[in-house]
Amino acid sequence: MKPGAVRFDLLFDADEYRRSGFVPWTFFAYPTSLAVEHGLPPDDDVCKLLAEIQRRGIDASIWVNGIADDTTYFACRKDDIERLRDALEELEDLGEIEMDFLRMRSDRLFAQVAEGGRTDE
Repeated sequence: MKPGAVRFDLLFDADEYRRSGFVPWTFFAYPTSLAVEHGLPPDDDVCKLLAEIQRRGIDASIWVNGIADDTTYFACRKDDIERLRDALEELEDLGEIEMDFLRMRSDRLFAQVAEGGRTDE
């Protein structure tokens, strides 16, 4: 996967989407307390994946405390779920990401907090 920057100007407002009667579909979660610049997780590979998802024209959001307190999510609109699944499957097939990449990275970040990792930066 080619490195790329997340386009913050392209992120949709998940709270507004929810207020309009739709529920954002979350595909990655991490402790808000670990968030770095612009609310991103402290994982360059996950950030590159978010940029790749955007590059493919899939609307995404960084949704802070969207479902649970101290949890930030990457989310997409309902209409983009299948395109997102197809993109992730393609990246797995190409060897760009490993199977269950997002779940494993999410688990790692939550474990970091549980083990006393950085929580207030």
